[in-house]
Amino acid sequence: MKAVTKNSFHDGGAPRLKGRHVLAAVVSFFAAVLAVNAAMIYAALSTYSGVTAAEPYRKGLNYNERVFASERQAQLNWKDALKIDPDGQVTLAITGSDGRPIRNLSVEFSIGRPTTNRQDLNLRLLAQDTGYGARIGPLPPGAWIAGVEARASEGDSEPIFRSRRRLWMAP
Repeated sequence: MKAVTKNSFHDGGAPRLKGRHVLAAVVSFFAAVLAVNAAMIYAALSTYSGVTAAEPYRKGLNYNERVFASERQAQLNWKDALKIDPDGQVTLAITGSDGRPIRNLSVEFSIGRPTTNRQDLNLRLLAQDTGYGARIGPLPPGAWIAGVEARASEGDSEPIFRSRRRLWMAP
């Protein structure tokens, strides 16, 4: 019969897990996590600046005036109807509380994607028989945000009518 010794259950050829192996595994794991985090942070910062408004401090200083302007606009009770044809013809009709069209306004129109400014367009709508209009060309399908600012004259700093709406262009 063979005597049992201290190392009789250990296979001499199999490698043993040592402290340096555990240390290397932990360091490799955290290095991989840090590398992925760094790549995600770079991607986030390089594609979106986080700024939602140009000059937010100055706009914040004029917040009360903006609220009063919105109240004045609500008292006017003007309505707008925006139509964008598939060929890119923009037509805007602004009507008063009596339903008659409002004429002789300086109308600025902007349209862009909600998530990027790469396809933003800003233009002045010209007076037409049915209201105001312009041609922007066909828009790709998807979500768009359209904004309208109407002023009594070109030199006015504040618009007397504002409208902003989200649109869906069907494919």
